[in-house]
Amino acid sequence: MKQIKVGRRRVYCSDQCGTRYRRSSRPTADNTAFAKASLDDLHRLTAQFDLSGNAPQQDLALILECEKVWKDVKTAVVLQSRDSRIKAQVIAQTLSMSASSVNRMVEGAPGRRNRRLASGQVPAQPRSQRHPAPGPARARRPEGGTGEMDGAAPGHGPAATLASALSHLHRRSSATYKALGAEVGVDPSYISRAVSGERIPSWPVTRKLALALETDPEEILPLWQAARGYNLAGTADVQAALRGLRTAAAHPDLKTLAARARLSPEEITLALTGPRLPDWETTQAIVSALHGQNEIIRPLWNAARAATLSGRAAGTCTISAGAFG
Repeated sequence: MKQIKVGRRRVYCSDQCGTRYRRSSRPTADNTAFAKASLDDLHRLTAQFDLSGNAPQQDLALILECEKVWKDVKTAVVLQSRDSRIKAQVIAQTLSMSASSVNRMVEGAPGRRNRRLASGQVPAQPRSQRHPAPGPARARRPEGGTGEMDGAAPGHGPAATLASALSHLHRRSSATYKALGAEVGVDPSYISRAVSGERIPSWPVTRKLALALETDPEEILPLWQAARGYNLAGTADVQAALRGLRTAAAHPDLKTLAARARLSPEEITLALTGPRLPDWETTQAIVSALHGQNEIIRPLWNAARAATLSGRAAGTCTISAGAFG
């Protein structure tokens, strides 16, 4: 039976008026979130480049990944331009593309946007028997993460800092995922996901991985604890945490780090390895220079400072930045 529409047909003053109404009545897609999520992922990938010539194959693989994510960034900005009523011909001319290519990009955009926005919301997949168990139940959820202790790392924050450190150590070692998996005792695919930031492994696995990558696990421990959401106030090794942040920043040399922090190389060395606790201003300057988060280091520094004042940390005291010179 033929259906009869209820109500009078809408009448507009012109076809253009009707088009504008229909566009305004459509549910608006979150193209800004699409753009931000894509750009965050691009930043995460570009931070993993070595460019020293020691790991060209790794850089080549990163280039391919960056090109894929760059398409999402480009698509998101095109969608934002269309939302702002910029004509396809203008967008095409600006991007040196044909109008038909822009239209095809817009047609395929919803799928790209949905996949990108859903990538941080999908539940963690069941782990195989060889994959380690998730962390202790008392750990808080990582800020900005999926809510799963073994879930994907966000594009920035403590979990991404841990992933950056592991990625730099992996590039420096030139070890294959297969070799690392055999040494750590997990699948090579799990090593790949831990290094790329898709997984936050348990501490036993992270510790074995750090040893396999020839680094001190104590430098990675504060980064792992922050990624897992633990309260770091009980840890007093500020220097180890600063060295871990330096690793996450691809281990810049002392001269470069000193210039960023506006400190001398001697002050940097004492803050990283010295027997005394630097003051908070010096510590904060180094954290900022390493693109770290103050919320990771401040609890450690507070605990070390409290131990110093109470006399429980023998031989440890705080000194000002000027005293280093």
